[in-house]
Amino acid sequence: MAPRVPLKSEVFRMFPISKSWGRQALIVGCAAVVLPVAAQMAGQATVQRTPIETLAITGQTGRVESGQKFFGDAKYAGSDSCKACHPKQQAEWTETWHAKMERWPSPSVVIADFGDRVITYKDITVKGKDGKEQKLSFQVKAHRQGDTFLFTVLDKDSPANNQTFEIAKVLGGKWDQHYEIKVGDNYLPAPIRWSVAAKDWLTSSYRPYEWVTLDGTADGRPLKLDELPKGRFAEAKCSGCHTTGFDFYKDATAGHWKAKENGKGELGIACERCHGPASKHVAEAEAASQAGKKLEAAATTIVHPLKDLNALQQTQVCAQCHGRSTNKTTADAAFQQGFRPGDVDMTSRARFWSYSGTSNPDEYKYFWPNDWAKRNRQQSQDFQKSAHANKAGMSCMTCHTFHGKAEPAQLREKPEALCTSCHTNASYAKRGNAEMYAGSPMQKAGVQCVDCHMPKIGYRSDKTASGPHQWDTSSHTFMVATPAMEKAQGIRSACASCHEGSGRKMASGVQAPAFDTNTLDIILKQKQSTTRADIDEVEKLLSQVPANRPAATRLADEARGKINLVLLDGSLSFHTQAKAMTYIADAKKLAQRAVKAR
Repeated sequence: MAPRVPLKSEVFRMFPISKSWGRQALIVGCAAVVLPVAAQMAGQATVQRTPIETLAITGQTGRVESGQKFFGDAKYAGSDSCKACHPKQQAEWTETWHAKMERWPSPSVVIADFGDRVITYKDITVKGKDGKEQKLSFQVKAHRQGDTFLFTVLDKDSPANNQTFEIAKVLGGKWDQHYEIKVGDNYLPAPIRWSVAAKDWLTSSYRPYEWVTLDGTADGRPLKLDELPKGRFAEAKCSGCHTTGFDFYKDATAGHWKAKENGKGELGIACERCHGPASKHVAEAEAASQAGKKLEAAATTIVHPLKDLNALQQTQVCAQCHGRSTNKTTADAAFQQGFRPGDVDMTSRARFWSYSGTSNPDEYKYFWPNDWAKRNRQQSQDFQKSAHANKAGMSCMTCHTFHGKAEPAQLREKPEALCTSCHTNASYAKRGNAEMYAGSPMQKAGVQCVDCHMPKIGYRSDKTASGPHQWDTSSHTFMVATPAMEKAQGIRSACASCHEGSGRKMASGVQAPAFDTNTLDIILKQKQSTTRADIDEVEKLLSQVPANRPAATRLADEARGKINLVLLDGSLSFHTQAKAMTYIADAKKLAQRAVKAR
């Protein structure tokens, strides 16, 4: 029996299409899928819609139609209020990096080397009060006094000008670790950042040029505490995503942004960031307990994202932070405000950055020329370009979890298990990607789906004195970054992670051969061009099959089924060329028999 032929809206494009290739570049698409004779004669298929198309037409939502309406004037109760009824979930959450996004400094929290380490910032462009620019090179020393962590901006020619600051907050620690100092009631991001992978201080760090001023010397003069830029306070640029339960406002008298608690505020991405402000829910739970009743999930003011929200609403819960943006109504705020789980108005709250959407290099430098993310915290922009989001009805939460037993990157299962739960002939995607890839040389070497379809083409940590930045940020378009794209746009190809330099030794022990980008491009194109040409030959034979002979029709449909197995796989034989060529050879024999059938 021939596999089900997908509708146009369901066809996944797993590789980008290059116009310069012409037809050979069509990796997978509706025009490439060969319809059975019966379907061709019927003229049109039964109309079906994907989950996202249905959602767009019907306006269907989950239990929560709008976060604003649902939560009303509810305030934040704090994650400690969750513990009494949800001890397991609360305990699991405390072990996540969401919970550890912001913490108070202590020897157990700070992972960087504060042992009198000197960090050198070279050729930093600093603008003077008169608008003139000059390149400075200066140093910062990271040191400690007992359990107090400090850094000193050094003035080599005038040590009396040295300025020492105390670390007041610690941010992160999985990829890199950032720090903030206290300026009055506000916090200000420090210039020093630590790379976890490199185990070294970044030398291209966070706005180091704002910590010195021009004084006619090669290293400038360190700024004093009251000279530091108030416009860069965390309350305007960072805390909207790194904390929970705060509202932020610009104090007209002070001339800068401040924070105020909306109920109970706390450090980190806490429970209510995803479940919504819980004051009403806590009150409802207490009332039910006192009445000896069970609190029904459908009758309480709290959101369970997987049960109460549709895919679009779920994704926007994540997009409030995992999409680099600026407040759309208040330009000097770097984050939206007021979002509640269940809302779908993120694009009216925030202006999401992109490569093509601005002439500002401080924004477009974060993206490759094809608009794919080049840096971290841009998963939302990538995901919206994917067929997973636009066609399959998936959300971030399809793969990621926020408490519970989680794999690295807070995945629900191991990456390969997640991909193959859909990408088989029998599963949701109705594509035999897993079957086609099984037994291939790459699969035997240990290459997984995500190595090519979620390549690490972006980075969080920048360069250090000991080496270049780490490629540590996975693409979320789920499309392969090909060598052709690297040649045309500079984007790091998915192939590079194994084949660049002298070749990578895989976890399986297999040594990947070394290839340059041009050679990889030729190999990929040759394989796919050969496959496309062989498919064209079969299609030409099938066009000669008489439609009024049942025996010929049966053989032709069987041949088309074989061809569709290759086309629906999406890689044009790159997953496993030998297996694809076997299907095509079988299809050719069937087509030849069909042409001659009586």
